[in-house]
Amino acid sequence: MVNKVKELLKKHNITLAAHYYQKDEIFELADLTGDSLELAKKTKALKNPLIFCGVSFMGESAKILNPDIDVYMPKLASCSMARMAEEGKVEENIKLLKEKNIDFIPITYINSSAKVKAIVGENGGLTCTSSNAKKIVSWALNQGKKVFFLPDKNLGRNVASMMGVNSSIIGEKDWEKADIICYDGHCSVHQLFMPEHVEFFKNRYPDIKIVVHPECSPEVVKLADFVGSTSQILKYVKEHPNEPMAIGTEFNFVNRMKKEINPNIFILSSTKPECPSMNETTLKELYDLLVAIDEGRAYNVVNVDENVKENALKALKRMMELS
Repeated sequence: MVNKVKELLKKHNITLAAHYYQKDEIFELADLTGDSLELAKKTKALKNPLIFCGVSFMGESAKILNPDIDVYMPKLASCSMARMAEEGKVEENIKLLKEKNIDFIPITYINSSAKVKAIVGENGGLTCTSSNAKKIVSWALNQGKKVFFLPDKNLGRNVASMMGVNSSIIGEKDWEKADIICYDGHCSVHQLFMPEHVEFFKNRYPDIKIVVHPECSPEVVKLADFVGSTSQILKYVKEHPNEPMAIGTEFNFVNRMKKEINPNIFILSSTKPECPSMNETTLKELYDLLVAIDEGRAYNVVNVDENVKENALKALKRMMELS
């Protein structure tokens, strides 16, 4: 099946992109790999068709940034965090901020639907990733405005802590006073990591480094030795190839680094932190899609409504210009 996949990719001049959280069987076949920001930049320059192995918002972003190419997904997997940011709820929150006469810039994490990106773009806002969130938020605050950060409350609060500014979740007591006002969403995988997991590893291995993603809770992030995006964690591990470390992020990514870079890596969890959405895409589904394309019956073609595309592109372009 692997050879047939390679043959069909070559035959139709298709680029295969895969996020770091994908299964090894997919990741090892990919032409382009990376986290959300890396893949957004890499796919933006493509001239040929693209198959994106990730979750739906990633395929949408690729299509918005590069509307002239065909974008397919073997599985239209839906990120649970992105689903938390329902368009109606986001619009209600923005309406509330305006009713409170709060001068703000909305910033949506790239882990959001095209429709939510469009709402943010239409309201003068922009997107960010975990790699550039601090830079984007800093830019917004320097405009003399507050930030409405969505959908991940943990990333928003952790960025606020890094910058030494106040944050609150919309609806909490005195939330209007915060510099960064967060939507009440989270990542189901990064919520699994707890302070007691950090304490367990610190007690058992006194010299161990705790490495976590900024989607983890502020309580976990405060105890970490290094906090970074997926690509930043990979860079950190490569720079410390023998150092014992417990890593709090998605299982496939951590396990791959353990096998390929540093055997002294542990998973910072008592359960397997595997993203169910990212793991929906299988080799068989990639193969089936390629066969369908070959037979002229392609499916899971990513399309974005023109009005949505126009405003979502504003939000994405503003981020790309600052990144």
